[in-house]
Amino acid sequence: MKKVLILMIEGGGGHRASAKAIISGLESLYGDEIVTSIVDVSKEHWCPLVNRMDDIYRWLTTDGLWLWKALWVTDNRPWVPQIAARLLTPFFRGTLNRIFATEKPDLVVAVHSFVNHLPLRVLRQSAGPYIPFVTVITDMVTVHPAWCCPDVDYCMVPTTAARERVLGYGMPPDRVEVVGQPVNIAFTRGLGNRSAIRRKLGWDAALPCVLLVGGGDGVGPLYETAQAIASGVHSVQLAVVTGRNVGLKAQLEAVDWGIPVHIYGFVNNMPELMSASDLLVTKAGPGTIAEAFIAGLPVILFSFIPGQEEGNVKYVQAHQAGAYAQEPGEIVDVVRAWLDPENDRLKQVVANASALACPDAVLVIAERLYRILL
Repeated sequence: MKKVLILMIEGGGGHRASAKAIISGLESLYGDEIVTSIVDVSKEHWCPLVNRMDDIYRWLTTDGLWLWKALWVTDNRPWVPQIAARLLTPFFRGTLNRIFATEKPDLVVAVHSFVNHLPLRVLRQSAGPYIPFVTVITDMVTVHPAWCCPDVDYCMVPTTAARERVLGYGMPPDRVEVVGQPVNIAFTRGLGNRSAIRRKLGWDAALPCVLLVGGGDGVGPLYETAQAIASGVHSVQLAVVTGRNVGLKAQLEAVDWGIPVHIYGFVNNMPELMSASDLLVTKAGPGTIAEAFIAGLPVILFSFIPGQEEGNVKYVQAHQAGAYAQEPGEIVDVVRAWLDPENDRLKQVVANASALACPDAVLVIAERLYRILL
């Protein structure tokens, strides 16, 4: 029995979702032959500035966006994370050695840009047996150089554009493979007829549905967009996922909408919700976009995190698999046009989105990890 340790840092929920997706692939192919665990490195550290990284990230990508932009520009160079890892090694060595000693992994997998250089450096300085180290990059296009550690044993990326970027940062070409975005294996399994899924969810089986998602934290103009669609699009129903944003959920539930509106908090049945919907309105998170492609669901993107998600918008637009519309009124215009029965645009966008799907990505990732374990 082999042990795979997945290292991450919480931030928006996407990295943990990727880790769980990889585990779903390993379990599907190899069952009890492989044992897995997920460790949030930041939560294991004694320093409050580190172990509250998820709160800091949430602030940086909302109210502190000005600082995020400055940091992105400042450290967007390959040598910066390499030097930072050397300087920070004494500060993190104890935490990382304790994690490795407790978990006793046969393979380490990083699914966050901050847990590449440092953990690998500490691992290679230890006196124990050689443990392979793999990076699974979860940024779709605009990969930050912190992801790129040339000393890793293998690196898997979601798109050709991501591979070109990491090669430009000095990653060895023979260690970088395009495999697709790690998405939970539940998305690869047919869930049945759309009308049947809607009935199961308690939705109107006949009405087209627009799904609004703001990531794990329920960020973005979901309330304003829901109001705009409800008043500006005829014969439609809405499903809104607010994630951990309990205030937004309560605000939405207090409204008399006049159309069918289905409101959810944090959900574990996103494959069902996407399969039951006709189009998705969301922020430009890579995991959500990849899930939508597998579900054949065209996307309307209303925002992106500068630097990190900027390339995702361009990627969707370049492949005509969706649209970018910041304001609720602009979103309504796209929704109205796509749902117009006399307009063939939606059919073409669905086909384009489906063409970008990589439904077997987690199985490919699992197979590569298993091969390295042997």
